[in-house]
Amino acid sequence: MRIALYAVVVLCSTLAGFALLAHVLVPRCLFGQVVRREVPVPPASAGPREVVGGYIEAVLGKDERTVRAVLVPETDFDNEFTNSIYPFQGWISASGLSIGEPRTSTIDCPDGVRCQRMTVVMDLCAVDNGSYPDGAFAQSFGVRYVKDRWLVSGFGSG
Repeated sequence: MRIALYAVVVLCSTLAGFALLAHVLVPRCLFGQVVRREVPVPPASAGPREVVGGYIEAVLGKDERTVRAVLVPETDFDNEFTNSIYPFQGWISASGLSIGEPRTSTIDCPDGVRCQRMTVVMDLCAVDNGSYPDGAFAQSFGVRYVKDRWLVSGFGSG
Protein backbone atom coordinates (compact mmCIF):
# COMPACT_ATOMS: atom_id res chain seq x y z
CA MET A 1 0.00 0.00 0.00
CA ARG A 2 2.81 2.43 0.86
CA ILE A 3 4.53 1.74 -2.47
CA ALA A 4 1.32 2.48 -4.38
CA LEU A 5 0.81 5.71 -2.43
CA TYR A 6 4.44 6.71 -3.06
CA ALA A 7 4.01 6.01 -6.79
CA VAL A 8 0.92 8.21 -6.93
CA VAL A 9 2.72 11.06 -5.13
CA VAL A 10 5.72 10.82 -7.48
CA LEU A 11 3.47 10.72 -10.55
CA CYS A 12 1.44 13.75 -9.40
CA SER A 13 4.61 15.69 -8.58
CA THR A 14 6.06 14.91 -12.01
CA LEU A 15 2.87 15.96 -13.81
CA ALA A 16 2.68 19.17 -11.76
CA GLY A 17 6.29 19.91 -12.71
CA PHE A 18 5.51 19.46 -16.41
CA ALA A 19 2.44 21.67 -16.13
CA LEU A 20 4.48 24.41 -14.44
CA LEU A 21 7.22 24.13 -17.07
CA ALA A 22 4.65 24.33 -19.88
CA HIS A 23 3.09 27.40 -18.26
CA VAL A 24 6.48 29.13 -18.14
CA LEU A 25 7.69 28.10 -21.62
CA VAL A 26 4.47 28.34 -23.64
CA PRO A 27 3.03 31.80 -24.30
CA ARG A 28 0.18 32.64 -21.94
CA CYS A 29 -2.23 33.47 -24.76
CA LEU A 30 -1.87 30.08 -26.40
CA PHE A 31 -4.31 28.75 -23.82
CA GLY A 32 -6.56 31.83 -23.93
CA GLN A 33 -10.22 31.09 -24.39
CA VAL A 34 -13.20 33.35 -24.81
CA VAL A 35 -15.41 33.35 -21.74
CA ARG A 36 -18.83 34.61 -22.86
CA ARG A 37 -20.63 36.55 -20.18
CA GLU A 38 -23.21 39.28 -19.75
CA VAL A 39 -21.71 42.61 -18.77
CA PRO A 40 -23.94 45.26 -17.18
CA VAL A 41 -24.44 48.42 -19.22
CA PRO A 42 -22.88 51.32 -17.29
CA PRO A 43 -25.56 53.67 -15.93
CA ALA A 44 -26.25 56.97 -17.71
CA SER A 45 -24.40 58.71 -14.86
CA ALA A 46 -21.19 56.73 -15.57
CA GLY A 47 -18.09 58.74 -16.30
CA PRO A 48 -15.81 58.26 -19.33
CA ARG A 49 -13.48 55.79 -17.58
CA GLU A 50 -16.37 53.58 -16.44
CA VAL A 51 -17.84 53.57 -19.96
CA VAL A 52 -14.52 52.61 -21.58
CA GLY A 53 -14.04 49.90 -18.95
CA GLY A 54 -17.55 48.61 -19.65
CA TYR A 55 -16.83 48.54 -23.39
CA ILE A 56 -13.61 46.55 -22.91
CA GLU A 57 -15.30 44.08 -20.54
CA ALA A 58 -18.22 43.65 -22.95
CA VAL A 59 -15.87 43.05 -25.89
CA LEU A 60 -13.93 40.45 -23.91
CA GLY A 61 -17.20 38.85 -22.75
CA LYS A 62 -18.62 38.93 -26.30
CA ASP A 63 -21.67 40.74 -24.96
CA GLU A 64 -23.10 42.33 -28.12
CA ARG A 65 -25.96 44.03 -26.27
CA THR A 66 -23.64 45.99 -23.96
CA VAL A 67 -21.17 46.81 -26.75
CA ARG A 68 -24.06 48.31 -28.76
CA ALA A 69 -25.21 50.29 -25.73
CA VAL A 70 -21.85 51.97 -25.09
CA LEU A 71 -20.81 52.86 -28.66
CA VAL A 72 -21.85 56.04 -30.48
CA PRO A 73 -24.98 55.57 -32.65
CA GLU A 74 -23.18 56.02 -36.00
CA THR A 75 -20.98 52.95 -35.36
CA ASP A 76 -20.93 50.44 -38.22
CA PHE A 77 -22.18 47.58 -36.04
CA ASP A 78 -22.02 44.98 -38.82
CA ASN A 79 -18.31 45.66 -39.19
CA GLU A 80 -17.83 46.00 -35.43
CA PHE A 81 -19.15 42.51 -34.75
CA THR A 82 -18.01 40.54 -37.82
CA ASN A 83 -14.65 41.94 -38.92
CA SER A 84 -11.88 39.65 -37.66
CA ILE A 85 -9.49 42.54 -37.00
CA TYR A 86 -11.95 44.40 -34.76
CA PRO A 87 -11.83 43.85 -30.99
CA PHE A 88 -15.16 41.98 -30.75
CA GLN A 89 -13.84 39.15 -32.94
CA GLY A 90 -10.15 39.54 -32.17
CA TRP A 91 -9.70 40.03 -28.44
CA ILE A 92 -9.75 36.95 -26.20
CA SER A 93 -8.77 38.20 -22.76
CA ALA A 94 -6.85 40.94 -21.02
CA SER A 95 -5.22 41.54 -17.69
CA GLY A 96 -3.68 44.49 -15.89
CA LEU A 97 -6.26 46.93 -17.26
CA SER A 98 -5.45 50.56 -16.44
CA ILE A 99 -7.53 53.49 -17.69
CA GLY A 100 -5.92 56.91 -17.41
CA GLU A 101 -7.53 60.21 -16.51
CA PRO A 102 -9.87 61.63 -19.18
CA ARG A 103 -8.81 64.83 -20.94
CA THR A 104 -10.70 67.13 -23.30
CA SER A 105 -10.12 66.23 -26.94
CA THR A 106 -11.00 67.47 -30.43
CA ILE A 107 -9.98 64.23 -32.18
CA ASP A 108 -13.01 62.70 -33.96
CA CYS A 109 -15.22 65.24 -32.18
CA PRO A 110 -18.04 67.06 -33.97
CA ASP A 111 -18.36 70.81 -33.41
CA GLY A 112 -20.22 71.73 -30.26
CA VAL A 113 -19.97 68.25 -28.71
CA ARG A 114 -18.11 67.34 -25.51
CA CYS A 115 -15.38 64.76 -26.18
CA GLN A 116 -12.64 63.27 -24.06
CA ARG A 117 -9.80 60.80 -24.53
CA MET A 118 -7.91 58.61 -22.09
CA THR A 119 -5.05 56.16 -22.36
CA VAL A 120 -5.81 52.49 -21.84
CA VAL A 121 -3.02 50.06 -20.99
CA MET A 122 -3.48 46.30 -20.65
CA ASP A 123 -1.87 42.95 -21.41
CA LEU A 124 -3.94 41.71 -24.33
CA CYS A 125 -4.55 38.26 -25.77
CA ALA A 126 -5.79 38.45 -29.34
CA VAL A 127 -6.51 35.80 -31.95
CA ASP A 128 -3.95 35.20 -34.71
CA ASN A 129 -5.79 37.33 -37.28
CA GLY A 130 -6.34 40.25 -34.93
CA SER A 131 -4.94 43.69 -35.62
CA TYR A 132 -2.99 43.71 -32.34
CA PRO A 133 -0.38 41.20 -31.22
CA ASP A 134 -0.53 39.45 -27.88
CA GLY A 135 1.11 41.40 -25.10
CA ALA A 136 1.34 45.04 -24.11
CA PHE A 137 -1.48 47.21 -25.47
CA ALA A 138 -1.54 50.99 -25.04
CA GLN A 139 -4.02 53.09 -26.98
CA SER A 140 -6.00 56.26 -26.57
CA PHE A 141 -9.77 55.72 -26.32
CA GLY A 142 -12.27 58.44 -27.18
CA VAL A 143 -15.69 59.10 -25.69
CA ARG A 144 -18.39 61.54 -26.73
CA TYR A 145 -21.26 62.97 -24.69
CA VAL A 146 -24.41 61.96 -26.59
CA LYS A 147 -27.79 63.07 -25.23
CA ASP A 148 -27.43 62.20 -21.55
CA ARG A 149 -24.41 59.89 -21.39
CA TRP A 150 -20.82 59.22 -22.41
CA LEU A 151 -20.37 56.75 -25.29
CA VAL A 152 -17.22 55.24 -26.80
CA SER A 153 -16.39 56.82 -30.16
CA GLY A 154 -13.30 54.78 -30.97
CA PHE A 155 -9.70 54.14 -30.08
CA GLY A 156 -6.29 54.67 -31.61
CA SER A 157 -6.12 57.66 -33.92
CA GLY A 158 -9.87 57.90 -34.44
